[in-house]
Amino acid sequence: MLKFYPDRPRARFAQLLLDLLVVAWTAAWIAAGLAVYRLVTALWVVSDAISGTGHTFNAWIADFRHAFPGNLPIIGGYLSSAANALQQHTGDSLIQTGAQAHETIQQFGIAMGVLTAAPPILIVGGLYSIRRWRSAREMGAALAFVQAAERSGSLEQARSLLAFRAVASLPFTRLMSASRDPVGDLSAHRYDELASEMLRSAGLESFRLYRHWPRQLEERRKTALPEGSTSSPRPGGDGL
Repeated sequence: MLKFYPDRPRARFAQLLLDLLVVAWTAAWIAAGLAVYRLVTALWVVSDAISGTGHTFNAWIADFRHAFPGNLPIIGGYLSSAANALQQHTGDSLIQTGAQAHETIQQFGIAMGVLTAAPPILIVGGLYSIRRWRSAREMGAALAFVQAAERSGSLEQARSLLAFRAVASLPFTRLMSASRDPVGDLSAHRYDELASEMLRSAGLESFRLYRHWPRQLEERRKTALPEGSTSSPRPGGDGL
């Protein structure tokens, strides 16, 4: 199971913002690679000019060939052979050189664009993708653990296991912020705060440890009632 975003709104927003920043980073380097490609391929002007010169020479040679009738004795054959020699050593070679230069420039532009964009995208995007995949697997595994405990009706045992795992694996600063006496809480079977902190470290909210409404919200609702009142009417009425 994979879960890509945490339960808590602030953490979810921070993760979404970080995802968007990585996407923007990737798009920026793709744009940079395309800019380098366009900058290199601007040299096509030179290759196209060489090919254009060859076509111009061929046009001149064709005009020269048709300027004199080919059936002239001696002169006609000489002019025709001269036109063929000029075309072989000028126009066609220039056209071929221009085409080869055009292809070389294109390949060089692609290579420079890829070399510009690929390293930062692969380094940042690749490392971030690996981190996101591991985080999604961890959150998904934690969610699957809670759901399995809920299906089997063993949420209390799941809370105790999470509390012991919190004491064993959480950093001390986070552990002491969740409980003033973690060992005493374990001894007294007070698992709620430690288990909730362990779930929050995995990206889940503590309400998933309870079957119904979050306990902390229920406690807030009770403390919000006026002193001496209850959430349900007393069996004996008001005594009148």
